[in-house]
Amino acid sequence: MPDDDYYDILGVSRNASQEEIKRAYRRLAKKYHPDRNPGDKHAEEMLKKINEAYSVLSDPEKRANYDRWGTADFQGINMDGFGDLFSDIFRSFGFGGFTTMGRRGRGAPPRGESLRITITLSFDEAFFGTDKEIHFKRKVHCEACGGTGAAHGTGQRTCPTCRGRGQVIRSMGGFMHISQTCPTCHGLGEVVDTPCPVCKGSGRVDKRMQVKVPVPPGVEDGMAQRIPDGGNAGPRGGPYGDLIVEFVVRPHEQFLRRGLHVYFETDIPFDIAVLGGEVVVPTMWGPTNVKIKKGTKGGTVLRLRGKGVHTRDGRTGDQLVRVNIHIPTRLTKEQKRYLEQFPDVFPRG
Repeated sequence: MPDDDYYDILGVSRNASQEEIKRAYRRLAKKYHPDRNPGDKHAEEMLKKINEAYSVLSDPEKRANYDRWGTADFQGINMDGFGDLFSDIFRSFGFGGFTTMGRRGRGAPPRGESLRITITLSFDEAFFGTDKEIHFKRKVHCEACGGTGAAHGTGQRTCPTCRGRGQVIRSMGGFMHISQTCPTCHGLGEVVDTPCPVCKGSGRVDKRMQVKVPVPPGVEDGMAQRIPDGGNAGPRGGPYGDLIVEFVVRPHEQFLRRGLHVYFETDIPFDIAVLGGEVVVPTMWGPTNVKIKKGTKGGTVLRLRGKGVHTRDGRTGDQLVRVNIHIPTRLTKEQKRYLEQFPDVFPRG
């Protein structure tokens, strides 16, 4: 949360219109512009603050977040290296062929289909990280024929239609020529006279997979990770497609997450708000005591450093706590009598 209030920086009220915010920004930007303040470090710092304040307050979504939580900073999770982690795991389970393939050449075996798997995580599992076991079926190269699709003792021969090119040229009106996939070999450039009885000539068979996937701390709902060559094998020994792992994170009953940060709302008693004191606030890391300053207003946002997500690369988020003043709705006669005396002790106006 910034040390200076964005509204104070621009000199506008909290209910200022977008036009008022824009006018205030232009006025201050001119005042602290480097051309008018050459070598002035204070003016340089003020211009940075003005630009930061305007970038938030001029954006309706960022402004709404700032008004509610005192910050517009929703940090994302860095997934760099996550694919390498998955690739190592899948390679150890015999996925094979984790080589990145370029565009296949003319007549080369086609790449296999990519597969998509969804992993559902609880809020806690996504927050702290976990291991999840997934079960799925994919096509692998047929061991009986080595992925060629030809029966044992036989082989492939050059396609007589396209002569191994995988494509045929079709003439249109005598002057226009269109290249099309060969209908005989389906672009492979070769044909099999005696198909493998195991794979029926496709060069691949179904295999059930059971893999334990390491999920690092901080995964968010909607994130997806591409695992190279984790999908289906291509026909006739073609390269593997990819595996797309999507994450669905169930919401928490109390907490809301945005990137590395956790958001929470709590009610505090009226007397603590006025006189100050301590309240216990739940966090993902366990209950923690929070000091409440004297005269704390409803809607104040407190930041609990380090109580958000902790990633494996050493980054940590915070927990932002928005406090509301608890107004009791059921009072005893004695409590009503005390409150009726309140205006005499604390005169209004």
